[in-house]
Amino acid sequence: MWKVLPLLALLVLGGMAWSIKSLYQERENRFRHQLEWELQAISQLQAKSVAEWRERRLSDAAALSDDTLFAHAVARWFQTPAEPQASEVLNRLRILQERARYTAVYLVDTQGHLRQSPGDPAPQGRLPEPEMQALQSALAQAQATVVEPRRDAVFAFPFFGLLTPLFDGVEPVGAVWLVSDVRTTLYPLLEYWPTPSKTAESALVQREGDEIVFLSPLRHHSDALPPLRLPLTQNDNPAVQVAHGERGILYGRDYRGEEVLAMVSTVTDSPWLLVSKVDVAEVFGPMRTQEWLALSLPVSLVLLFAGFVAGHWQWRAWRRERALKTELEHNMRWLENGQKAASIGYFAYDVSSQEFLMSGMASQIYGVPPERRTTLRQWVGTLHPDDREQVLAAHEQAMAGHTALRTQYRIRRANDKQVRWVQVWGEFEAQTDPDHVARMTGTVQDITERKHAEQQLAHYRAALEAQVRLDPLTHVANRLALDEAVTREWHRALRSGAPLSLLMIDVDHFKAYNDHYGHVAGDHCLQQVAQALSNAVGREGELVARYGGEEFAVLLPDTDVAKALALAHRMGDAVRSLGIEHLAAEGRAHVTVSIGVACIHPALLLPPAARADTAQNAAALPGATEVAQALFEQADTALYNAKKAGRDRVMACPSPQEPLPGPTRTAAESQEPV
Repeated sequence: MWKVLPLLALLVLGGMAWSIKSLYQERENRFRHQLEWELQAISQLQAKSVAEWRERRLSDAAALSDDTLFAHAVARWFQTPAEPQASEVLNRLRILQERARYTAVYLVDTQGHLRQSPGDPAPQGRLPEPEMQALQSALAQAQATVVEPRRDAVFAFPFFGLLTPLFDGVEPVGAVWLVSDVRTTLYPLLEYWPTPSKTAESALVQREGDEIVFLSPLRHHSDALPPLRLPLTQNDNPAVQVAHGERGILYGRDYRGEEVLAMVSTVTDSPWLLVSKVDVAEVFGPMRTQEWLALSLPVSLVLLFAGFVAGHWQWRAWRRERALKTELEHNMRWLENGQKAASIGYFAYDVSSQEFLMSGMASQIYGVPPERRTTLRQWVGTLHPDDREQVLAAHEQAMAGHTALRTQYRIRRANDKQVRWVQVWGEFEAQTDPDHVARMTGTVQDITERKHAEQQLAHYRAALEAQVRLDPLTHVANRLALDEAVTREWHRALRSGAPLSLLMIDVDHFKAYNDHYGHVAGDHCLQQVAQALSNAVGREGELVARYGGEEFAVLLPDTDVAKALALAHRMGDAVRSLGIEHLAAEGRAHVTVSIGVACIHPALLLPPAARADTAQNAAALPGATEVAQALFEQADTALYNAKKAGRDRVMACPSPQEPLPGPTRTAAESQEPV
């Protein structure tokens, strides 16, 4: 026996080693298949999003080509470039740019000259060479032609272009150039990744001759460098394998030389291919270490303590069972009491029978009879009609994806028809064997009172925020709201390169008006003036604020000096048209206003060589505080000049060429009566 025991031990150890190796390989293959499936799902979802993005733009182009009224309007404007025809064409282009969110929209003639754009009504120059070729192709084929994402000096960002031909009958009249900034519209679609990863990334690639070109930015490749290009001879790279016809799951080395797991998906109706990849070392390294530790440690413990544990466990098993039964009874009673106190119940949904098993508290929350099973139809009947579709979709998604369910929704209790808010937390258990059915278990809590408190608190918070930024007398914005708007609009002007204008408005001889008619009449006068000024503005971002006393300020984003002066004159006319009597004024019978106009253009604050792109050179521009100070001081100076010139007039202060504060009043000038 002593001679046979070592042999038996070796056989046992060999069998255990073979079993461990087989189990490890099986688990590794299962983990590999799971990773490949997840990577495939992510890549296909991203490819679908990219295809939908491209299809939307082609649909916009097709709709524009089919718009015969617009083509006819363009033909009439080309023949007779009068203002009504120009406005009609410009409005159509502006609507297209704003609703479809294109970065730029240009109308071009058949020779490629830029004729009109919402951002520049009188653009200069011609289309770049790739767009010229696309224009000729679009006119020849009578359909939109795509210019794939590229960089060009005409824009400071990579862009995707579409040349949409326009025909007046059968005669070509021109085309519309639709430009999309792919950094903000296309590239974010490739950033989705459901789990944290340091190496995972997706990229759009396209074959150009004997090279593979990466169209989108790479995580480990600087954006300052030209787009990455790989020769077709680099066969171990998944992106190059794509050019050789490979599809699906691939293994190889990426542009960094790292071994990667990649998935290649085609983008429907495009020359693009989507390559999604992750480093093999990142996804398999921790798993291998964990699996070896998980398999080796239990085996060692079993060999060491098997004999002792077997006997000891048999003796304590029956004692443990008795203690657990007693403890379980106590815990169930405590759990039931705790659920009642917290309005929490638990449930279990059987997928095969489509029935709910609910605790007493859960049945009370839903208003269904206790101590019985609830069918799926009965449970659906308790859902609020407005939330029913959303709730069913959330449950189906959780069960289909085997993910946790976290949701809040409204119910209409079956017994008393009260509308209540509930919060449901659930976990899905898949069917692993015939004895273990698929089901979802979780808890449900009545949170009606908490929801009502949150809604009331949100209402109070919104009302308080609005009250803090509103002038109580004139019901226009106050100084705080104006300062915040100046900061916000200056940052927007830096991104777009648009000018920012400010009007400073002062009611003429208002002190004399107060002394003659009284403060009550003076307050009423300010209210009427504020209303007239508010009626004169209407564009998004334009703000009328009470600056202090009888002074008002009007902030005008994306407005140059000429437009600001035109609006200022309309405001002066609007106040005069009120016909408010002012017999105490010098040489006037009615209330009037003096208006000072100031404008700051971000491009003019830069050296001439850097003015082409204000967004790239934003660091060289002054901050919002300095801009606000300069803008207010210049508008105040213009207002002072208007008052000094006789009041009831509009005067402008020239835009500065450098970010310096505007001129201020002297001590003697500041004593000018208001």
